Amino acid sequence: MVMAMASDSAAVTFFGLETINRVSFLREDRLFISQAFEHESALFIPFVDGQAYTGDSGTDLLFLGQHVESNSGWSSVLERIGSVLDTEKGWLVESGFTATFLGLREYGTGSGDVQVFKYKEYVGRPIFALDLRPGSDTLIKKADVQFILGRYQPLGRMQAFSLSNEVASIFSHANMYLDWLRKYLYCPGCGSKIYPVHCGTKLQCGNTKPDAKCPVQSAAVSNVCFPRTDPVVIVAIVDRQFSKICLARSRRRMGDFVMYSTIAGFMEPGETVEHACQREIWEETGVKVGPADVEILHTQPWPYPSNLMIGCLGVVDFNGDNETINLEHDKELADARWFDLKLVSEAFSKHDKTSTAFLKYDDTISFPGRTAIAHQLIEYAVSKHNRINGNL
Repeated sequence: MVMAMASDSAAVTFFGLETINRVSFLREDRLFISQAFEHESALFIPFVDGQAYTGDSGTDLLFLGQHVESNSGWSSVLERIGSVLDTEKGWLVESGFTATFLGLREYGTGSGDVQVFKYKEYVGRPIFALDLRPGSDTLIKKADVQFILGRYQPLGRMQAFSLSNEVASIFSHANMYLDWLRKYLYCPGCGSKIYPVHCGTKLQCGNTKPDAKCPVQSAAVSNVCFPRTDPVVIVAIVDRQFSKICLARSRRRMGDFVMYSTIAGFMEPGETVEHACQREIWEETGVKVGPADVEILHTQPWPYPSNLMIGCLGVVDFNGDNETINLEHDKELADARWFDLKLVSEAFSKHDKTSTAFLKYDDTISFPGRTAIAHQLIEYAVSKHNRINGNL
């Protein structure tokens, strides 16, 4: 069975809609994972060498059920994966796959006549993500992925932004876990292989030597054992009166048009969100914002590869110095400028709010489209400007 899922919500950021009950406390219950994996209602999101695919429509994410075509060999693939889940034999180098349990999804109108999955008081369709990476002598063979490669098309990055928010969020959830599982194969403490447990949501050092003195294996808490999410601050810079907004242009080209957006950068160890915003603003634009003038507004998971975008607002007190733009610190930007929020508001009023396309400011400049948190941050500044000026 191949299933497309569709639903949406404008109440949360793109990639950030939670429609799956993660039941994280059940991940270490091997009986639960086994029954969920083998249940006829289970859905699997197949990746091949890190690449997700579109369904038969060519516009949605590919979900496969327990049974596809009888000659596809898919049932055999699932049997082999299920036989080594949460064991040392599930190590990617030898198995040729990574797998992770995403959670239980409520049964919807597209569920058909599938039998209801229930474990204790928990009910829902089990959803798993699989990354198939066959090698010359792995458990998963190259022939096992041919029906996917031959029938379905890769999901391109821009196509992901055309998915419904529900499906895009499930894709983001899956991609982040699988990317982490693919990258961490050896223990940083002793060099032994580390393999997935708790159905791909934790990693365990495989060192079994009686006299092993692995600092990871023996540690009470170890970050290598758990999924990695890299926090990124992204901040819209405005003046105290919400009459101007500072937006910047990256040195990287954005197609054939000029894109201005908000400032963003990775948080560093030991930083608060507020200080990270203050630092990134000054390093990239030279503009000075105090940590007390930073407000956290929205967050957005970002699966390229596994970031959490922390959307903020930075307020500048104009005094002839604070607002002065200086691009000579880290020289990351091609340009930064103060835009009149009245003109930005006019551009937003002309934009189709249902469109995922970039927002056109004028004949030469565009702003991010609604799937980006940068769009929401700019829109927030526009809304504040309009309220202050009695336009709402």
